[in-house]
Amino acid sequence: MTNMNAADFLRVVDHAAGMNDHWLFLAAFCLLLLLCGVVIYWLVKQLQAVIADHKQLREEHHGALTQITNTQNETTLKLAVCIDRNTAALQECANELHRIRERN
Repeated sequence: MTNMNAADFLRVVDHAAGMNDHWLFLAAFCLLLLLCGVVIYWLVKQLQAVIADHKQLREEHHGALTQITNTQNETTLKLAVCIDRNTAALQECANELHRIRERN
């Protein structure tokens, strides 16, 4: 190594610089892969949290819709009874009117 001339020295330095770039590229690539892995992990955790929130809200929504449907069914039944009673009352009124007209 002590008998190295300038051309040999420059060739060795160029080779080392090329190797350093190669290792630098591999280190940067590994760092990029690690960063992408961390970001993907974080995104998956966020997605799982959103899915869990959505599931909870969906269950609450279905519960509220069930309650609304039950209330509407009760109201519909009450309305049907009211209409039936009104129909019977109107029929009685019509019968009374016929009787009054027959007397006059």
